[in-house]
Amino acid sequence: MTETAEKFELRPSSISCGSVHLHSVRPGTELEAAEAFMLDPAVEYAEPDFLIFAAAAGADAAEEGQVLGDSGVISREMQAVLRATNDEGTPNDPFYGRQWGLAKIEAEAAWKVSTGSNVIVAVIDSGVDLDHPELSGRVLEGYDFVNEDTEADDDYGHGTLVAGVVAAAAHNDRGIAGLAWDAQILPVKVLDNQGQGVSSNLTCALYWAADEGADVINISIISFGPSFGMQSAINYAANEGALIFSASGNLYEQGNPVTYPAALDNVIAVGATDRDDAHAWFSSAGTFVDVAAPGVGIYSPFPPTHEEYRSVNGTSLATPHVVGLAALVLSAAPGLSSEEVEEVIQQSAVDLGDASKDDKFGHGRIDASAAMSLTISSLPVHLLLPSVNSPAPTETATATPSPTADTTPGSTPTPSPTPTPSPTPTRSQ
Repeated sequence: MTETAEKFELRPSSISCGSVHLHSVRPGTELEAAEAFMLDPAVEYAEPDFLIFAAAAGADAAEEGQVLGDSGVISREMQAVLRATNDEGTPNDPFYGRQWGLAKIEAEAAWKVSTGSNVIVAVIDSGVDLDHPELSGRVLEGYDFVNEDTEADDDYGHGTLVAGVVAAAAHNDRGIAGLAWDAQILPVKVLDNQGQGVSSNLTCALYWAADEGADVINISIISFGPSFGMQSAINYAANEGALIFSASGNLYEQGNPVTYPAALDNVIAVGATDRDDAHAWFSSAGTFVDVAAPGVGIYSPFPPTHEEYRSVNGTSLATPHVVGLAALVLSAAPGLSSEEVEEVIQQSAVDLGDASKDDKFGHGRIDASAAMSLTISSLPVHLLLPSVNSPAPTETATATPSPTADTTPGSTPTPSPTPTPSPTPTRSQ
C-alpha cells in the first residue's frame, strides 16, 4: 500500500464523506491508480471520479427554457390577466393556470389533505437561490461541495428550477405554486456554474443530506458510470429513512444510454410525460424507470432575478413533481416508512403504455389525488395528520401498503467501502 501510494503521490482529501475516503493522485494517473489500488486486499474498491451533469433537456437549461414575456420578465399587466383566470379557491399565483402538470395529477384534491409541512426535501443540484421570495423562510442552511462552504447559492439556475417545482410558495400573488409549498428545502450544491460536477461530490452530498435529516432527496443529475461510492452513499441514506429520487435522463433519442444514479439500487428513477400522457420524446427509458411525471413545458423560477420564470423540458422537472408528492404523503402520514410512501406513489399511479410496469413510464404517471386517498384509506386516524388527536384503536390497525422487494431499501446496511478516487474528473463513456 505504501509503495503504491508513493508511486501515485496519494494525498487524502479533507472533505468528510461518510465511510468513503477521498484521495487525490498525480494528474493523468487516475485510471491506473484505481486499477493498482483494486489489487490491494486492504482496499474494498477504488474508482476515479466521474463527471456528472444537470439533467436538463438539451445542453443548458437556461438556453432551452422559454423566457416569459419579451424581456424575460413577466409584466404586471400579464400577471393581472393570468390572475383573473384563476377560479376562486385556487392559488392566486399568476402562472398557476399554466401549470398543466398540477392539473393533470389533480394537485388541488391532494392539497385538501396536505401541503407538505414538516418535511425536509434535499435538493442536490447547482444550489438554490437562497433569498428567492418563492422559497422565503423555508430554505435551510445547506452546503456547497463545489466551493466547500455553507452558502449553497445557485449560479447556474438548475437547482432553483427544481426547488420551485417542489416547493414554490402558493397564494403569494406571484409566479407559480409548488406541489408541496409548505415543505422545507435543504440546498446542497454539487454542480458548478456550467451545470457540471464530479461524482465524489454527489456521493458526499448524499451522506451529508442524510445526516442533516432529509426526508426526501431530489437528484436531477445524471452520469454515465456506475459508482460504488455513490451506491454506498445511497444505501446509507436509504437506511437512514430517506426517499431518494433521480431523473432518468433526457437521452432517449441519443441512443438511450443507462444513466446513474437513476439505475442504482434504492433509487426511484423518474421519467417524463407530456400534456397528453404520452412518453416525452427525450425521456430516457429502461427497466430502471420506476414512475413518470409531467416534464414538458414546466414553469419555475429562474435566478438571478426574482421576477423571471421559465418553461423548461426535462426529467429534471419531472423528478421534483414526484418528490413533491412524496412530501405530501409524508406530511399527511408521518408514521409511514419510506418503503410505504414509495408503495403509495406506485400503487396510485395511472398505468400508461404496456400493462403494469414498463420501460417508459415505470408503474405509471403519478396521481396526487389518488395517492392521498390511498394514504388516508390505508391508515388508522391516529397515524395521520399530527393535528388530529384520536385515541389509538384497541384492535389491530388496518395494514399499510406493503413494500415490494425489488424497489425498496434493504434493512441491512451495505458494508462500508474504502475507495481512493481522484478529484480530477474522468469522463465515463
